[in-house]
Amino acid sequence: MRRSRALLTAALTAGLALAPLATVSAAPAKDNPSVLSWGAGSTGQLGNGAAKDSSTPVPVSSLFRGDVDRISAGGTSSADSFALALSNETVKAWGHNASGQLGNGGRTNRNVPTAVARLVDITDVAAGGEHALALDGNGQVFSWGDNNYGQLGNNRTGDTRAIPNAVQGLPKVKQVSAGCDFSLALTETGKVYAWGRGVYGQLASGTRATSSVPREIQGLSNITDIDAGCHHALAVTADKTVKSWGHNASGQLGDSSTKSSVTPVDVDWLKDVSDIEAGANHNYAMTGDGRVWGWGNNQNNQLLEADPAAKGTKSFTNRTAPIDIPRLEGAQQVAAGAQHGIAVFGEDVFAWGHNTEGQLGNSSTTSSIQSVHTLNTNPAIQHVAASLGGNTSYAY
Repeated sequence: MRRSRALLTAALTAGLALAPLATVSAAPAKDNPSVLSWGAGSTGQLGNGAAKDSSTPVPVSSLFRGDVDRISAGGTSSADSFALALSNETVKAWGHNASGQLGNGGRTNRNVPTAVARLVDITDVAAGGEHALALDGNGQVFSWGDNNYGQLGNNRTGDTRAIPNAVQGLPKVKQVSAGCDFSLALTETGKVYAWGRGVYGQLASGTRATSSVPREIQGLSNITDIDAGCHHALAVTADKTVKSWGHNASGQLGDSSTKSSVTPVDVDWLKDVSDIEAGANHNYAMTGDGRVWGWGNNQNNQLLEADPAAKGTKSFTNRTAPIDIPRLEGAQQVAAGAQHGIAVFGEDVFAWGHNTEGQLGNSSTTSSIQSVHTLNTNPAIQHVAASLGGNTSYAY
């Protein structure tokens, strides 16, 4: 999982009509240049020096928005969540560390950001389930953390590594992404390599076999962007359509089926895609006209469909193909978590969906099928991120 890269033009965000969004609101946060976090915090993943949940945004210790280029949040659940921050070409990490995923040589959880060893000139980071990836300016990928399925790409399985080491056998890489138990790399020539667990087809190798070394995904070329969910993945092509592969029980492949795929398939009817965001089992895509589309798991209304109360029902249906989300039109950026979503509109951040650990940030632990106002900041928040399989949110 990684943060979205695209920022829509000022014309799309200036003078936003926020009326389509719910008016349930938390008090605006005071101006704070720190990175902010909220939601599950039991493993220290909030980074605020504590190990408890927070249903309102709190500052991440000694981590300032102006210094942070990217945050990637991992974990298979809130019980093992952690986060990485790319700051001034180095990497800091905090949260769960039983598998060495903080990359500091130890196995002790940290509730404030700490430096990841050996990494300099870093251009991208990716937090997976219990492992992590980083990319340097020379196109070299580094990995650390859990390696039960070979997701570190070092031709080994069943161990862990608490210090980053280089992944061998890859051409020059320009982007990395990590799922719950597998890894992806996008090369400068538009090819995609995958390694780790393959039981759901998440390696797109044509089989369900595990691979402890990187292997090129056949049938993918001219790819411009990648993003891994928990057990599935997305890729944007040069013609701005989307491919997907892997687990599909909730329709997260977007091909109008619930059949998992061991090879890439086409996501239905999306075109002119400018950005993708894969959550654990649901996804968002932004298109050039400022619209946001969603598909996959929808049990907590992660896809922000109309309030079903008006229809006398409280149930939601998973979507096996992308649907338009009018209430997110004009968003600068969106993020997908385990079962919730976050969006940035100018100085405002909104969230919706599952909320049992405060991940919506509105002073509540009540889930919301409507967008709730999380915070308002000046200077404006530029980006949001969410834990891959957990319930923690970040803004920076």
